[in-house]
Amino acid sequence: MQAMTGSVAFPPAGFRRLVSAVTQRTGLHYYVDKTDLLKQAVGARMLLHGCATCHDYLALLSDGARGDAEWQELESAITIGETFFFRYAEQFQALEHTILPQLIRRAAATRHLRIWSVGCSNGAEPYSIAILLTRLLEEAGMEPCDWHIEILGTDISSRALEQARQAEFSAWTLRDIPPARRQGWFTPVTPRTWRLHERYRRMVRFRYSNILDLLQPDCGPAGPFDLILCRNVLIYFEQAQVAALVKAMAGRLAPEGWLLQGHSEPLCDFAPLLETVRLPGTLAFRVPPACEPAPMPPAPPAVPRRRPVHDAPPAQSVDSAGIAAEIRRVADSGHVRRGMQMCRDYLARNPVDASIHFLFAVLAWGEGSCLQAEESFRRVIYLCRNHVMAHCYLARLLEEAGGRAQARRLREQMIALVRRCPPDTILPDGGGLTAGGLLRLAQQVGDMPVARDARVSS
Repeated sequence: MQAMTGSVAFPPAGFRRLVSAVTQRTGLHYYVDKTDLLKQAVGARMLLHGCATCHDYLALLSDGARGDAEWQELESAITIGETFFFRYAEQFQALEHTILPQLIRRAAATRHLRIWSVGCSNGAEPYSIAILLTRLLEEAGMEPCDWHIEILGTDISSRALEQARQAEFSAWTLRDIPPARRQGWFTPVTPRTWRLHERYRRMVRFRYSNILDLLQPDCGPAGPFDLILCRNVLIYFEQAQVAALVKAMAGRLAPEGWLLQGHSEPLCDFAPLLETVRLPGTLAFRVPPACEPAPMPPAPPAVPRRRPVHDAPPAQSVDSAGIAAEIRRVADSGHVRRGMQMCRDYLARNPVDASIHFLFAVLAWGEGSCLQAEESFRRVIYLCRNHVMAHCYLARLLEEAGGRAQARRLREQMIALVRRCPPDTILPDGGGLTAGGLLRLAQQVGDMPVARDARVSS
């Protein structure tokens, strides 16, 4: 029986060939068991070009320059480009207090630093590094303009790269940045659009690159780099590919250079090629001091992922997880209200899905619909009384509205919930934030913030 998307046919044999072509070209094994998401993206491209079958579309993809152009459009459509400024607060604490200061001290003589952001999406990650590095240099009494700083952002999505080069971001993307810092780093373009200052933009350049190019001789960005950020990229690849890609990146690191991965990636022991460095709330990888890169050992078994928080909402179904990923993609592309409507449509059929209620609340708050956001955060807490991030967001929202007493009670409840969890427990809907990390953030600022990495993520 054939599956249909609009007037597009997906017979099993033809679709298997298409999936094989996509995974061979991009390495995105993420879609092997998420065929509905792939059919949505591919179906839209097929309809645009009048391709009625997978055979027709594969022929288009093989059609020389025309096929290369279509591959770039398809890669943009299937890439999940969810990112935001200062994502993963614990890793940025490590960058601020350990990694970047060490790199600055080591480069004091040459005043030359090279940094690579792999899978940079809309540019928020490399631009965040530019902002942080500028501040650290200034605090050390140095002039950033006296340094030669190269920050490279690469991605497989040509659309995301174009957005990154424009350096214009919506209020939704910047909503976790305090107003004073937003005004210091950005210039308003429209009432809900902001452009990053030139002093940060000129530190970053962008180029199209498929990370799988690293597995080909003399392909991919050339090292050495002092720091490589490859966060939430390797989760889409098979374990053997992960080992080979890490080996290739390690070979592009300078002596004692650093590699950062995302919290969601399976953690492996890459010794003796890289040593694992435990930093507060996160792990980092570094080329061992005074040690030449060694051959990569056979891929070790992945460390099991941390278990979810106790009494957390039930795991999302495949359908729910896929819908959430698509909604985030739509919102991150600038269509927040469309994403909100997608949440409404889904919740009309699945009214007790706490994760989608939480996603809707965050979207509504980003659009300034505070009453809708408050109602949805409260519904999440009703459905799952131990949802830490719903307490966190609702407390911040109420505090901004003047409800300090309610906000204080919510924070007290939240802290009590977090202390019941092992410190390394990843908090649901926290964007990789751990229980221990959230407590550290509370201690550092003296009050419980909405953590910058406490965004809706898969």
